[in-house]
Amino acid sequence: MANSLDLLSMLKEKINFGEDLMLRLEVVKKIDGVSKLQRKIRQEVEFLKRLQRNKMIKLEQLSCSNLRHLGAMVDRTLKPGVLAVCKIFHINDESKLLIDIISDEGKTWTKVIARNPKSLTALSTGKASYGSRSILDQAEDYLECAELYPCMYKSPKVIFEFTSGIEQSLANKLKVIGVHVQGDILPDSHTGDDCNDSSESTSSDEELMCNNSDENNFEDVPPQCIQGHSELTTLNLDVTAMMAYISNMTNGHCNYIFKQDVLTQQSAWEAERPVKPILDRLFEGKTLVCCKTAWDDFETIVENLGGTMEKKRASNLKKIVTIFPDDHNGPNDISRQNLKVRGHVRLRSKIIFNFGHRIKALTVSANEGFLRAALQQGVTYAAFIHESRALTEGKQNSAIQTS
Repeated sequence: MANSLDLLSMLKEKINFGEDLMLRLEVVKKIDGVSKLQRKIRQEVEFLKRLQRNKMIKLEQLSCSNLRHLGAMVDRTLKPGVLAVCKIFHINDESKLLIDIISDEGKTWTKVIARNPKSLTALSTGKASYGSRSILDQAEDYLECAELYPCMYKSPKVIFEFTSGIEQSLANKLKVIGVHVQGDILPDSHTGDDCNDSSESTSSDEELMCNNSDENNFEDVPPQCIQGHSELTTLNLDVTAMMAYISNMTNGHCNYIFKQDVLTQQSAWEAERPVKPILDRLFEGKTLVCCKTAWDDFETIVENLGGTMEKKRASNLKKIVTIFPDDHNGPNDISRQNLKVRGHVRLRSKIIFNFGHRIKALTVSANEGFLRAALQQGVTYAAFIHESRALTEGKQNSAIQTS
């Protein structure tokens, strides 16, 4: 039995470990959810400090610290490609699921498990207290949730990362149901006496299904894949994308100071960050489409505001873009059809983005405001976001040319 001095020394080590974890996260503090992870670590450290002040320490209290799991979370968060951590998703009206790590532009979900391998095997075979959830139960939750929140029209890949290893038989069961297993694969112990393993808290259901937690809101769900490339070969062009593509500003005429401040600002951005080369690379080898609403509105804008060269580019663009009816490819899914038109969710944008979702295309747009507003209603879209550029040829006569 450890004496009080040994326990105090162990306690101090755990406190130092927790404080070091919070410091290590500072370098990735901008990643969505890192502040929540730091808060969880801080709560553990504060609990340990209260024990230190009271000097009434029991070995079980140290054993129940969740810092081991949180430390593994920190190690995984510091790896490249992490988009978000500690994110909450709804499975149904009553249940939510916490996803440890989201990476690969939203296409991969990772759960980090630091528990003793023998304990995991015992729990998965039912040798645990009533109501305890096994790693197989958690795997089913992850897979079910991944189907509800596709990224680029595919369910995210689910990875279970076992930092202390996993026994062969349990690893095989996970692989069979579709979970990718990472960590050392260990021989089966064939024992079931470790289900109450004290090396990690058995009350870490915070990692699992979270019910009625005030801290976690549905608005925490990250906008999966609203930016970035994918393997998708069909591009759905928004009005903003087509305007940026044909604008005089993006086709060699950004050296103007306009009477309109917003155009002057866009010209300065264009000189620093040209949009047309980005769109050209994106369009290369892809099928370009748009819905009738998008093309009709684009055509009206060009007719009213476009100059001679911009109108010619619009005519050339029409030759490479296939225009479909708004309802092409059947009805939209219920959640997107019921998206409320308000604020930044305009009817035109809803039609265009829903069309892209229906045909499983990547929508190319400068309308990031719509995506944020839709997300607040729990709806995400696969989209590539570029900077906005207006038509400027008609404004050049009243502008000052800078070079």
